[in-house]
Amino acid sequence: MTYSAPIEPPGNLTPDALDVFEDVVSERGDKMTPEAFAALVQACRLISLADRAEDAIGDAWIIQGYRGQPVANPLLGEARMARASAVQALKVVGIVPGSTSASRAGAALAGARWRRS
Repeated sequence: MTYSAPIEPPGNLTPDALDVFEDVVSERGDKMTPEAFAALVQACRLISLADRAEDAIGDAWIIQGYRGQPVANPLLGEARMARASAVQALKVVGIVPGSTSASRAGAALAGARWRRS
């Protein structure tokens, strides 16, 4: 059984997450199961979370630790984990390394912070 209702993106996605959602739906929407759709939504929410964490970091990659020492901003790890989890969720949808879709989705995930410069 495939997902046959109109496929609308969830609200509150960042532009990069919306791009990934639209790319996957345009390629696989007619073959998407409800489980795959749920994984896609989760992946896009994780991408949005990572994008927002990186926005919050801004130029503050290094912050002052509790003893006054310089430490990496904790949001860096959160953004990295959210992107890694998004990749895992996209694999559920059937986007795996080596495919054209994976290249586009990977570029969207990995390059998001660089495009903001």
